[in-house]
Amino acid sequence: MREYTVASGPLRTYDALFDPRFEKMRVVGDYHTILLTEKPVTTRLHINALRRTVDPGRQTVFVSSLFSPLAQGARTVFGIRDITGQKAAALAKKLWNQDALNWHRLNYGNSEDDITLVELKNFAGDFQQIAEFIPPAEGSCFFYLTAAAFEVFRLYWERACQGSLKSKEDRFTRDVLTLATDAKITLWGDKDGSYTVVVNPKVPDVDKVQDALVAAGEKAGMIITTAPGLFG
Repeated sequence: MREYTVASGPLRTYDALFDPRFEKMRVVGDYHTILLTEKPVTTRLHINALRRTVDPGRQTVFVSSLFSPLAQGARTVFGIRDITGQKAAALAKKLWNQDALNWHRLNYGNSEDDITLVELKNFAGDFQQIAEFIPPAEGSCFFYLTAAAFEVFRLYWERACQGSLKSKEDRFTRDVLTLATDAKITLWGDKDGSYTVVVNPKVPDVDKVQDALVAAGEKAGMIITTAPGLFG
């Protein structure tokens, strides 16, 4: 079993996630954020043995257990960016010529990393269509629990992909979290197996979301330690 730490506080207190240079990012700076981080594992105490591992089965169970009760039939938008062009492209291939799910495929950055977006109108039922692609082989995935139309997210990511071609830096994390303004709950999973949950102020009880996150982690076989009062 892997060990994880849960920390929470405003998004702006996470320097690695928050970029105040961008006006739209500043809007979500005070949104409550919950970070689930996998602890590094040491082998014989050598520093070069520090690493993180991603267990595909565990990640899938965690995401499903977290969103199934939170979504309760509401719309969820799923996105996957696969730097090596494997699972994102494979998901698009699977969804090709079918009308059951709305989806869209894009390219991000000068390296043209594949991004595939999928609308899950009923999370519990539709999740099975994407479960095999979580987590990506090399990249990250994200979920938005939202009442907004899928078109809003498609247009946003089309613009983000166009903007990424003009940038010398990877702004993907910023692009994922900025869209938290149009979602009740945003979940972003990075390639190392850590997860960031951003809760819109319209959600009245943040504690319930954090409790759901811990419960989902425990169901997935994670040993979770909380970090209370981390931000005072």
